[in-house]
Amino acid sequence: MTITHLEKNFSSWSHHRYYPISQFYKDYFGEKVYKVSVSIAESCPSRQPNSRMPHCIFCDEWGSAAYPLERDKSLQEQIRINRDRIAKRYKAKQFLIYFQSYTNTFERVSELQHRFDIALAEDKVSGIVLGTRPDCLPSKVLPLLKQTHERYYVMVELGLQSFFDHHLEFLQRGHNVQSGYEAISKLSQQTGVDIGIHLMFGLPNETEDEIIQTAEILNTLPISNVKLHNLHVLTHTPLATMYKNGQFEPIELEPYIDKVILFLQHLSPNIAVQRLAAVASRWDELIAPQWTKEKMRPTQMIEDRLLALETYQGQFYTVNQ
Repeated sequence: MTITHLEKNFSSWSHHRYYPISQFYKDYFGEKVYKVSVSIAESCPSRQPNSRMPHCIFCDEWGSAAYPLERDKSLQEQIRINRDRIAKRYKAKQFLIYFQSYTNTFERVSELQHRFDIALAEDKVSGIVLGTRPDCLPSKVLPLLKQTHERYYVMVELGLQSFFDHHLEFLQRGHNVQSGYEAISKLSQQTGVDIGIHLMFGLPNETEDEIIQTAEILNTLPISNVKLHNLHVLTHTPLATMYKNGQFEPIELEPYIDKVILFLQHLSPNIAVQRLAAVASRWDELIAPQWTKEKMRPTQMIEDRLLALETYQGQFYTVNQ
């Protein structure tokens, strides 16, 4: 029996119908690798005392920190606590330190170098993942990223959120689409690091054509992975006020699933997927939608729908697009 290209993909994707980041890491490192989240960065451009930039409408006081209660601990303590927790739960043996909260390149280069040194000196740490904004990559930080990547694995995750300026304006991101292209180009040409892109779906007046265009744009860029979020409402955010005033209605699970599947169908099978939906780690701060509390059900429903529709990542992808 002839094995089709699709069957080869499913086999290499651990029988998922999309290319999971876990398989990407396994292909790269030769075994499973787990991210250890730490919260060290204390701010971002819009939160500076004299900044005229509005806050992103969705960002709460923790700046996307996964473990906000541990932010008062040192970097070394955070790494060891979270690494040991993950190692015990998953029997993990290799780790990447994920500088997750706020804007991690919004620091002096010497301080960022110090943090890299601490993280990379830890046992079983193979590299770092750095979360930042596309408009916070000054030229002075690029040599550090390049030098570090020459010795260790480095991925930079860029919070672009959208490739459409009207959506970025709604989100009050303070940067435009062009700055995203420029950031990706600088990282690719001057550092060689892996590049991941964060995207948000469920924005007001979002169209199917925009979802398809987003996938097609990513297919042309020098990136290795993408992480998907659904726009959801947290307390003490501008979006919470908009929601209470009837100015925003978060997307429900079923239409969100439709958007993700449409996106995956047009996404290159060579781009790994970090996550299919956001998870609100702080349930007491989530206002809506409530399904964002659930870690497994949205992902499982997307996988089930892909199977039921007999569709998969890259179904409509063409190399020459």
